[in-house]
Amino acid sequence: MLRECISKKYGARSQGLVGAEKWERWFPLLVALLFLFSSCQEKVEHDGKQPLAQLGNQFLYYEDVVKELPYGISKHDSVRLIGEYYRKWVEEQILYEKAELNVRGDERIERMVADYRRKLILNEYEQRLLQQKMKDELSEEDLLQYYEENKQLFMLEEPVIKGVFIKAPLNSPGLKDLKRWYKDKSENSLEQLEKYAFRNAVIYEYFYDHWVPVSELEGKLIINLAELSEDFDKHRDIEAEDGEYCYLLHIEEYIVKGEEKPYDMAKLEIIDLLANNRRVDFMRKVKEDLYNQSMEMGRIKYYDDETKIMGGAVRDADDASDGSAR
Repeated sequence: MLRECISKKYGARSQGLVGAEKWERWFPLLVALLFLFSSCQEKVEHDGKQPLAQLGNQFLYYEDVVKELPYGISKHDSVRLIGEYYRKWVEEQILYEKAELNVRGDERIERMVADYRRKLILNEYEQRLLQQKMKDELSEEDLLQYYEENKQLFMLEEPVIKGVFIKAPLNSPGLKDLKRWYKDKSENSLEQLEKYAFRNAVIYEYFYDHWVPVSELEGKLIINLAELSEDFDKHRDIEAEDGEYCYLLHIEEYIVKGEEKPYDMAKLEIIDLLANNRRVDFMRKVKEDLYNQSMEMGRIKYYDDETKIMGGAVRDADDASDGSAR
């Protein structure tokens, strides 16, 4: 078939170039070169993800798209929204390629990117400082007391589960044993499961010790967990196949949507809530300490004494203003 296609397309010209006999003689070499070239193409590792679209070296994966879908929608709506997302992604990738060629090197955009990155880093650092301070200042008893007194603030917007999930190729050895181990919480079964996962699994997630929202697993399974969530009692062991992989999920515990969040899921939210009440005073103290340290180390140099004086006056005015506001 390949010979016929090439002959039809290039046959007329080949007589004027090398002649029919030479073409027939060189044809096997051409096929060999084509095969060698195709075999040398770079293979892309998708880490077990399912590609939906590709543009150049960029891939759109089902697992990433499904995270953007509204929770609990029907299969029909899921397919429709994935299709819309797919088209939008391709269009944006193409437009970005074109835009980058025409806007590359724009100093204004580079400054905006650098400024935005700086703000993100500052905000993240402040948040971490606050959380650490709250952890140091607030005891576990304080956090538990706040949780017990304000449970109505912490309600689940989707089901959460504890258990284990594994995704393995269908051609993996010992699948029969795997399907026995993943249902059993005994120490021996878990040990065998971990060994098996290390050798064969594409995905292995152990979460007997913490709660996981079902949306975090939606993109890794080929079934809709949301549709099963109201009847998890009858679906503690979920098995599915897609012709290439085997998907196994054991649900040890679950809490349905609308119920109170478990304390260990609400804990960080509690810390954030309490931290926000003290954010202004705390960050002022952090900035003041860093400023004084830098002055003592000689890292700050003012070229105009009046600027230094005015800076101190503005800072004192801000402190007085915040004090009166409180």
